[in-house]
Amino acid sequence: MNSSSVTLLASGNSLGAYIPAMHLHTYLQDRGVRTEVHVLENLYHEEIRCKINSTKKAFHADFSVALMGHKLAKPVDSSLDEEVVQRLLDTWVCDGVTSFAVFTGFWLPVLERYKTMAQTPLDIQLIRLDACDTPSFKVHKSLYPDYDNVWLYEPSRFSPDSYIASDERGLLPYPQRTGRILIHGGGWGIGTYAATISELRQLGYLLDVIVYDPSEVEENDGSTRYFGTDASWSPWSRNAQGQHSFPPMNQYVRENSILRTVPLRDYSVYTDLMRNCAAIISKPGGATLNDSLSYGIPFVMLEPFGDHELQNSNYWESCGFGIRFAEWKALDYSEQHLEEMYRRLLKQRSKINHLGRKTYAAENSSYV
Repeated sequence: MNSSSVTLLASGNSLGAYIPAMHLHTYLQDRGVRTEVHVLENLYHEEIRCKINSTKKAFHADFSVALMGHKLAKPVDSSLDEEVVQRLLDTWVCDGVTSFAVFTGFWLPVLERYKTMAQTPLDIQLIRLDACDTPSFKVHKSLYPDYDNVWLYEPSRFSPDSYIASDERGLLPYPQRTGRILIHGGGWGIGTYAATISELRQLGYLLDVIVYDPSEVEENDGSTRYFGTDASWSPWSRNAQGQHSFPPMNQYVRENSILRTVPLRDYSVYTDLMRNCAAIISKPGGATLNDSLSYGIPFVMLEPFGDHELQNSNYWESCGFGIRFAEWKALDYSEQHLEEMYRRLLKQRSKINHLGRKTYAAENSSYV
């Protein structure tokens, strides 16, 4: 794709289909490519959108409920507000929009309609951040083969092809890192991550924990830090400038049972925290694989959320970039194994390019 304007189609339902889109948006804008981000949930009927937070809470509270919900995934066509969809399509026609980067398969029915309306050929790339179909693509198996599918982690290639970040900074050398371990449960705070926190705290590890809710923050022990997304933010809301943005992040400190909230300056503070950590512990979502590769973070993988995350786990392990938590524990939480993973990540990063550099270019730009 060679374009001076790219429309990024994301979803707020999963931050795994939102944060990478925002990274690509930032990267391209810094290089003179005009971008616009659209979040699928803004096309929903309002009552459907209002139900999302209650679903998130149910999934966070019980991983088995989340797994069942994953299995029941279906097309979102009935959730879409026809008037809002038509208004968006008419705007695209009026503006002559031709280039798209798509981060969730649920956008495909909307794009099918736009293909019949557009006056010129379209360049639509489906950005595939997992090692196999996620539910949003699986339910549209009849549609996606007709598109340009850009797989970052295609198993037949045996190694990642590219990465997505807000910049192209090199990896921080492992010996210079703080030695802290980052633990989270993805954008919905789901999975078995909570059980690992107390286990590693007792062993004296320095932890950075991303909480789903500030109520999860424990009394300050001098070694565990807690962070989280500000509760007032939602991915389908826009900022004062009318733009989608990275989530505002807070650090939380509980002392003498009193919780204190310290806003981080901006999202780059959080990405710097990732660049500095010795390992990340989470379920193997595609966006976390991208973090692992982008920042050179050894990945200690927890129980997967659905078949696509199982395939992600198998793939990352086969690349030598990750290890299952149970295996790492059996190796007595080996720091040597983590550093070996970092060296393999460093080698791979040196051989590949940012997706934006590989795939998109502003007209008359020399950055590629």
